Amino acid sequence: MIGKVVLCVFFVALAGCATVQVTNTARSSIEERLLISSLERALAALSIESLQGKTVAIDFYGLTSDKDFAKEFCTAWLRGKQVHLATDAREADLRLKIFAPVLGVDQGGAFVGVPSVTVPVLGFTTPEVALFKSVTHQGRTAIQIYLFDEQSGQFIDKSPVGNGAASYDEYTILILIHYTRSDMDSQWQEKNG
Repeated sequence: MIGKVVLCVFFVALAGCATVQVTNTARSSIEERLLISSLERALAALSIESLQGKTVAIDFYGLTSDKDFAKEFCTAWLRGKQVHLATDAREADLRLKIFAPVLGVDQGGAFVGVPSVTVPVLGFTTPEVALFKSVTHQGRTAIQIYLFDEQSGQFIDKSPVGNGAASYDEYTILILIHYTRSDMDSQWQEKNG
C-alpha cells in the first residue's frame, strides 16, 4: 500500500516537471495581419501626389498602443512614395499631422448547438457540439492627413479619410466541416501571382 502511494507521488512529481511554456503576446498573429492589411489598404486609399518631392515633418496620433508601429509604417510608406522626411523640422516645407482614429480588430460570432459544459462535482468538461458556428474578425483602419505650413503653422489642406478593412472568418458546420475565409492575402497574390 505504501509503495503504491510513493509510486503515485513519484508520477505526479514527474508530471509536474514536464511543462511546456506557451508565449502569450498582446495580439494573435491573425490580429496582427488584420491590422497590417487594413493599414495598408487605408494608406492606399489616400491621395498624396501633392506631397511627392516635398520635405515634410510628421506627427502621428492614434488612440491605441499600436500607434507607434503605425507611425513607423506610415513613415516608411511615405518614403516609398517619394516624400522626403526632414531630419530637422526646420528644414521641412510641410508638417503632416496624421490621425488614425480607428486602428483595431473587431470580433463577432454566432453559435447554434450545444456549448461546452463543465459537469459539477465530477469536474470533467463535455465537448462543444456545433451545428453551426462562426467567428468573424474584422481589422479596421482610418487615416487622415492634415497639412500645415511648417514655417507659419498655417493650415493648408486635409486629405479625405482613407479607410481600410480586412477580414478573417472561421466557420464550423455540423461539427465536421470547418473552413476559414480571409481577404488578407488577396492583394499579395494579385501582385505576385
